[in-house]
Amino acid sequence: MRITKIDIMHLQERPTDNPAWSPVLCRIHTDAGIFGDGECGMAYGCPSTAARAALEEFSRLIIGRDPLQSQLIWQDLYRTSFWGQNGGPVIFAAMSAIDVALWDIKGKHFGVPVYQLLGGKMRNQLRCYASQLQFGWDDRKTPAVSLEDYRRNARKALDEGYDAIKIDFLTFDDVDGHRFGYEDTTRLLSPRYVNLVR
Repeated sequence: MRITKIDIMHLQERPTDNPAWSPVLCRIHTDAGIFGDGECGMAYGCPSTAARAALEEFSRLIIGRDPLQSQLIWQDLYRTSFWGQNGGPVIFAAMSAIDVALWDIKGKHFGVPVYQLLGGKMRNQLRCYASQLQFGWDDRKTPAVSLEDYRRNARKALDEGYDAIKIDFLTFDDVDGHRFGYEDTTRLLSPRYVNLVR
């Protein structure tokens, strides 16, 4: 089995949504008709563009390779690509996308879940938490700016059966509702925000 093609998808949400959210995905195809999917994991902000470019460069290096040799491919990307050993989040995100896609192919080829290939299942269930409640807990994003917004979103998640939540209280300004940017977070926050996160 050989790798024949890699599709790279840089997804963009509608301009009215968060323009900084743009996941980078890949699909590795083989001559056996099996494909595997991976993600760079750098969907926030400008690094996604760099991750896409790194993924494009790495993809050229693995065409024609045996996808079942995922460890060897990872080592080759790490040791022979010049930038691999220097690492960093962009480089490792691109390598990770390829690695995940190759494990996906491996699992499909052998007809077993990937966890079996990695040594077996360790538990029968995982605790799940409701994440990013500052964006609301509905079908569309609704910024939470007040303590009442956070309470309402947490209550909705708890009513759905979640017993743990995660909220970034420092996403939206509670005065005018604007999303904090880099400039906002590089200066000292007012006491009301410091007290909010306690």
